[in-house]
Amino acid sequence: MKKSVLVSLCLAAITACQSPTKPTPEATTFRKPASADELIEGSRKVLADLSNPQIFNPGTCATFVNGLTDYLYRLPADHFVPKTPQEIEKFKAEGVQIVDTIFQIRVTLRERMQEFDSRNELPAACIQKVREGIQYARYAEEYVLEWLYQNKVLEFVEKPILTNEKPNTWTNSRFAGFTLKTGDAMLIRGKSHVSAMIARIGDEEGNFSHLAIIGENSKGEKYVVESLIQKGVIVTPLEKWRQDKDARVALYRQPDEELGRKAGRKIYEIAKAALDKGAAIRYDFAMNDDDYSALFCSEVIRMAYDKATDGQYIIPKYRSGATKFKGTDYLKSLGVLKDSLFAPYDMEVDPRFDFVAEFRYYPLLRQVRMQDAVLQSVYDWMIQKKYKYTASLGQTSKAYLAKFLRQFGVLEDTLPKYMPMNSIKTNVQFEAVAKVLEKNIYEKEQIFYKEKGYLPTFTDMLAFNEDFRRFDCKRYEAYEELKRKHLPFMPPPRDLSQIHWFFSPEGSCSK
Repeated sequence: MKKSVLVSLCLAAITACQSPTKPTPEATTFRKPASADELIEGSRKVLADLSNPQIFNPGTCATFVNGLTDYLYRLPADHFVPKTPQEIEKFKAEGVQIVDTIFQIRVTLRERMQEFDSRNELPAACIQKVREGIQYARYAEEYVLEWLYQNKVLEFVEKPILTNEKPNTWTNSRFAGFTLKTGDAMLIRGKSHVSAMIARIGDEEGNFSHLAIIGENSKGEKYVVESLIQKGVIVTPLEKWRQDKDARVALYRQPDEELGRKAGRKIYEIAKAALDKGAAIRYDFAMNDDDYSALFCSEVIRMAYDKATDGQYIIPKYRSGATKFKGTDYLKSLGVLKDSLFAPYDMEVDPRFDFVAEFRYYPLLRQVRMQDAVLQSVYDWMIQKKYKYTASLGQTSKAYLAKFLRQFGVLEDTLPKYMPMNSIKTNVQFEAVAKVLEKNIYEKEQIFYKEKGYLPTFTDMLAFNEDFRRFDCKRYEAYEELKRKHLPFMPPPRDLSQIHWFFSPEGSCSK
């Protein structure tokens, strides 16, 4: 999938895509310099096209979105970065309106998908491209928002999650003044490397890693019910939960309010009953949502609506595939054995729920974007270049030590006693690579910003990772050659190669 962040700003500006076709390589050579006017006018044209059934319909949905994203992917990375003093001032004045318009493109794109589905006219290709289009638009909004914060147009003020107030929360105009309701689903992006792993685990990648539902007790008091790796299924008073800090939280609502309330009450009762017995329902590392004996995060909301309707309402309507890692032991090492799964971000394309609003915690956006870039690179290397982990004494020892300590109550907030050893080892290995790559991105970002005056895009960060991989590979292969000729028992070159001594392909890493 195309992963440019900055170029995705253009999603709201392409007026040449009224009849989407595959762009030619020459498409990047005739663009005028960027301007806020171009973004605003272009985004309005896209909105109009999305509302025009002659242009956007079930038959053209996939090619329409693909035509936009392919075109954008070929544009220069800095196409919409204001450079002159005049452009900068214009962008400052119009920036919030730009975010408004791109957000509305997301809302409209999803509502048209709901419309197609209601008529049983929603093709699988359209679902996939809607996922992609939503990701592009979200990245665009966040890049503009960060530019506006950096240039003092917006001021960050900490607010509870999903307080109906800009710039922390952008709201679908249909739900202006919304309050949180029982049965609401909250799609969340956490701030850990594990969160990045989950956000990109499916064949259809997403921007989110966690899913929670608002439950309700017999007194009408609201709680958030969720399953956490380290604790299993827990319940937290809603207002306490809203004080937490997550990078993104998107709100999805069941239009049937009574059904939502019934589901929220049912899952609260199930979760609370287990907690009252002294043991939370275990986290399901196999991500098998057909078996409710253990529950992973998405499975909680599936169980809520399943049990509330005696099996008549099963979530999600459209699942993610889990096949891209075939030929590797990665998913098996995590315990995932099925060819499909309920990835948290499948809620984005479940047309039976309405998209209400999206909250962002500005200080974390940069961090999770870097994490996404790191995991995207790692996954790409595993799939395309056949990279895999080899056991290292240090990492294996760390995994066993963690497991041992947990049996005695240590690391209680990090992992449960029943977490499979293979899952612990895989997480330890991923974290070791992720920390190295993330450090590299931070360093490269500072240089990039000093030279250019704006932050690198997602594509730029992928390039940073690839440059580092090649550099680290050369060092490792030079060491291996030295060892082969002179010192066959030399220890791993940790001071020379930072990742290839435990994460590399079977053959040469320089290919």
